[in-house]
Amino acid sequence: KNIYPEKTLAVFVKPPSIEELKIRLKKRKTETPDKINMRVAKASIELATAPQFDFIIENNNLEVALEEAYHLVSNYIGVNVEK
Repeated sequence: KNIYPEKTLAVFVKPPSIEELKIRLKKRKTETPDKINMRVAKASIELATAPQFDFIIENNNLEVALEEAYHLVSNYIGVNVEK
């Protein structure tokens, strides 16, 4: 982003809350409780950087977040493709 500011789109995908992130990670059953705690702690720090991004997508609903990401990227690269 620093080297090519006009050619870079920075999108931050944010969970609805830290608690919801923890719930989602537990439901996946792919990580140990220690790994989940590490990811949640890291997420708290990462959330503080969100305002540095061009756009923030709040992932309340996966389908809606995917659609928003699709449109952001399509508009950025100049492709008007309807799904």
